[in-house]
Amino acid sequence: METIISLLLGLLRYLAFNTLFYLLGCGLLKLITLGRYPRWLPLGNGHWRQQAQDYELVALFGLLASVALLVLGARLLG
Repeated sequence: METIISLLLGLLRYLAFNTLFYLLGCGLLKLITLGRYPRWLPLGNGHWRQQAQDYELVALFGLLASVALLVLGARLLG
């Protein structure tokens, strides 16, 4: 039972962090590229594979941007 609960909590944590960092990364990329990226393709014809990879990359950009903001804030305050 503990294994199932820890698995569900790990999945929930993964989805929450990816969603948070995706939203941050998506907003920053839209701002930097003046609304051109990230693009949304129709799900037909195998485009879902490309969108899944783009989702991870945008979330990674959001994570890196938040770490950079934390480092910049610590440097300015300390």
